[in-house]
Amino acid sequence: MFRAQGEGARRGLPSPRRPRVEGSAVRTRPLAAILLMLASCKGCDEPPKERADAGASGASPGAEAQAPDAAPAPDAAKLTDAAVVDEPYGDAGTSSCRLVYGPAEQPFRGPAALEVVGHELRLVANDAGKPRVYPVPIAALQAKDAPPFVPPRPSTFTGMRWPPCELAGRFTYCQAPGGAIVRSASRSGGPSAAAPAAATVAKSRSGTRIAAAALGPDHSVVAFLDVRHTTEGEMLQAFVALDAREPVRLSEDGAGATTLRFLPRGEAAVAVYLDTRTAMVPIHARPVALRDGELALGEDAVLFVGGAPERGIDLAVAVAGGKGLAFVPMPRETLDFGVATLIVDDPPKDDVAAVWSDYPNGLDPAPIAAAPSRDGKSAWVARVRPREKAPGSPRILELGRADAAGAFSSYGEIASGQAVTDVALVEDGAGAVWILYGDATVTWLERRSCP
Repeated sequence: MFRAQGEGARRGLPSPRRPRVEGSAVRTRPLAAILLMLASCKGCDEPPKERADAGASGASPGAEAQAPDAAPAPDAAKLTDAAVVDEPYGDAGTSSCRLVYGPAEQPFRGPAALEVVGHELRLVANDAGKPRVYPVPIAALQAKDAPPFVPPRPSTFTGMRWPPCELAGRFTYCQAPGGAIVRSASRSGGPSAAAPAAATVAKSRSGTRIAAAALGPDHSVVAFLDVRHTTEGEMLQAFVALDAREPVRLSEDGAGATTLRFLPRGEAAVAVYLDTRTAMVPIHARPVALRDGELALGEDAVLFVGGAPERGIDLAVAVAGGKGLAFVPMPRETLDFGVATLIVDDPPKDDVAAVWSDYPNGLDPAPIAAAPSRDGKSAWVARVRPREKAPGSPRILELGRADAAGAFSSYGEIASGQAVTDVALVEDGAGAVWILYGDATVTWLERRSCP
């Protein structure tokens, strides 16, 4: 089971059983062999698979859908060596961040997006394509010797869908059953509030992630994945839609896409997406902006090409010190695994050197979340990793920060157990960080004040 660390756990909060997340030793082919393999593995990927919803059925989310290997082999120059920041293996230990709220079990099961509005934290969950808002008051920080506030356990629970809703300024995008993407014009109130005005704006592959960003106060974009039939067979590709207009192709010709995020750039954004294949993981970045009332796409850059991927590879993005950062947990070398942090310049550049933060061992999937700090100097990072190198080591949820150069500093372990599939976090006006974590069977919320 997953055990929340802190006073809330010691007070006897229930710890429901969770599905086990299996770890595996990472078997990564050396990068020098990747190009030789491409000629023989054309079409050897499995067909795309949908990710199960975290809805009322309680099914645990699975891996991201995979795209067939359809793009041409990259230039050898793109398989760059990476900058390295080595960190010691071992127990993350007791967190240096003081627990001030929770861990509090939530009245819903599944993921949610987080935002801070004044003195209120809002958890925005995906209720079958509609945003359902769960507000939490943000109190002043207590004295350092005060125990954390733990609200009562809810008496009822509601299953929510995966993927979570995406927030884009005043707009909200949620994936409905069947893959329809619904755009809502506002969000406010609690779970029983009237639903905001909404419209279906696109159709995505059901169970795949979506991403959204505001382009100024009155416009927004949503990026999503869908399957297209090509000469190479079925392929997941990325598309983007401005407001309620017809979507256009986002991923470059000959490339696929398997998961994606948006980095904000003032009144523009940068789409960062992975093209996960059998033998490698190209990581792309492409600017998106509004020009003369029309959607404008910039040049597509290949930030980095990773080695053979684990099945559930995903990413997180945030801005720190004015720099865009992409955090990708992935294999590094033959038996090594960690987070590759990539700087996303403006405009994005090819062949970026990764800054690595090593894990003791590999795991699949490897959930990660990131959010900017309020002072803009760093990014919060919450990540699930093995506690130790030994096979079967417990998984821990670790909280830390990344600076503008991509170097990660840990505040230690905040929870431990065998399964967490969804993580989100946000900083409030007092400088404390809220972390939401769990899976399809239980969701926890806590607030921590870090030094």
